[in-house]
This record gives sequence, structure tokens and C-alpha cells, in this order.
Amino acid sequence: GHLFYSENFNIPDSAAYKEIHKHIPLQKISIGNKIALKNIFYDYGKATLRPQSISELNQVVKLLNLNIDMVIEIASYTDSQSSAEFNLSLSLARSQSVVDYLFAAGISRDQVVAKGYGKANPIATNDTEEGRQLNRRTEIKILYE
Repeated sequence: GHLFYSENFNIPDSAAYKEIHKHIPLQKISIGNKIALKNIFYDYGKATLRPQSISELNQVVKLLNLNIDMVIEIASYTDSQSSAEFNLSLSLARSQSVVDYLFAAGISRDQVVAKGYGKANPIATNDTEEGRQLNRRTEIKILYE
């Protein structure tokens, strides 16, 4: 009854064993709720999914297979570095790459919609590389449950 959660952790090869306690906020599956897919990676300026994205994509497949009536939007965003037209086109192509993966994994075309929002709705500043990286994201949003 909840959406999954993902986060990136960088653990250096030289790191010693260390326990980390973290509060994980899970959202209920309900219309309008959304989560960022933090482990979806694309090549710079392209819509090609990197192999490191497969694990996260399979979580989406699992979610949709467990909730066959659910309809989601795959929404991709860019930073503000290029033209508005390029960013809008790139974000839609990235969303479509995710949708194509889901279709190839057997998800019904009725369950998924691709949307590209370009540089709209930034969640961080576009004045720093760290902020731009946060703005380059893919999210899922529940449209119907």
C-alpha cells in the first residue's frame, strides 16, 4: 500500500563498516502522490538510460505489477543550461526511454504516460552544479489507483 523509496549513497572502497540509522518516509499509494526516481541515470544531453538504472526501473515494474489498476505519469525534468525547446524535447525523450523500458518489461501501455517538463519546477538552484544535478530528475506520479 506504499510507494517504494530510493536514495543514493556513495560509499568509498576504503570505508570501514558503519551502521547508519535513517528514517525512511514512505508515501501511501494515492492519486497525486509522487516520488523521485533517484537511481535513474542518463548520458549527458541524451535520453539513453545507463545500465545503472535497471534496478530502479525494475522497482517501478514491480510496483505496477502489484497494482495492475494503477496509472502513473513518468515525468522528467532538466536543468536550465540549454534552450527551453531543447530541454523540453530532452525531458520528454528521457521519460519516453523509461516508458519504453516498462513496456518491454510487460507493463501495459494503459498504465503509463510519458511527460517532459524541461526546466519547469526546479527543486534547487540552477546556479550550482549540485543544484542543476538535483533538477535533472525523473519522477513518477500516481494518476489513478
